[in-house]
Amino acid sequence: MSQPPSSSFGRSPFAQGLAGGLLGGLVGNMLFGSRGYADPAGSGRGGSSVGLLDLILIGLAIYFFFKFMRRRRNQLAAQSGYQGSVDYQQPGGYGGVMEPPVEMYEQPEIPPEARNLQSGMEQIRRSDPGFSETQFVETAQDLFFRIQAAWMNRSLEGVQNVLIEEMSSTFLIDFAEMKQKGQTNRLENIAVRRVDITEAWQEQGTDYITVLFTANLLDYTVDDKTGQVVAGDRNVPVKFEEFWTFCRLSGSSQWALAGINQK
Repeated sequence: MSQPPSSSFGRSPFAQGLAGGLLGGLVGNMLFGSRGYADPAGSGRGGSSVGLLDLILIGLAIYFFFKFMRRRRNQLAAQSGYQGSVDYQQPGGYGGVMEPPVEMYEQPEIPPEARNLQSGMEQIRRSDPGFSETQFVETAQDLFFRIQAAWMNRSLEGVQNVLIEEMSSTFLIDFAEMKQKGQTNRLENIAVRRVDITEAWQEQGTDYITVLFTANLLDYTVDDKTGQVVAGDRNVPVKFEEFWTFCRLSGSSQWALAGINQK
């Protein structure tokens, strides 16, 4: 942690010149008698004695000198953001004059993406007061396994109502390509490690929630005729990280898969 700027201020050259000029002039005046003063007897004497006027001028010079220094000190303090001396022994570390700078021990500001997630969740709860994040995560996991099974079977049977139209079309194209090649993509021993909600928002009467699935599984492709592995490894699990976005009509309980993106 960087320390705050020091509050010890050096004397200004201008202030030194001002004070030196005033005091030097006064001292010279007293020593060399540039003015004469009448004594009670009426005889003229030189300025070797200090008169009342000299004392007043000296006092004024000292007064204006310290006034200038105080004003200069305040200006420098305002520029540096600190006033007064720094007391590192006192609780709070700054003598109660200014708040200390933010340290790494304080709660950091919530990042924009987290603020967006919170705002999105609040929007969803306004239209569905009974919404539960825990229940949604369970629903998302259930849909995850159902859709993975449909992928391996190369069929939308049983999942048509949990896919939006665009996703259904994409899956059907992939299924047709695998069947033409005579191949099947196997996803086995799926172990979901984490399910994290990363985004939430509403748009045109529809709720959207994105979930990051982190899992380990066996992911390999076999030839339908020979059973030989043509891609992947049937014995070595791989790490799986994908963002799945689900949607529903606001207030509805029926969620559907709207998109998948690799992390």
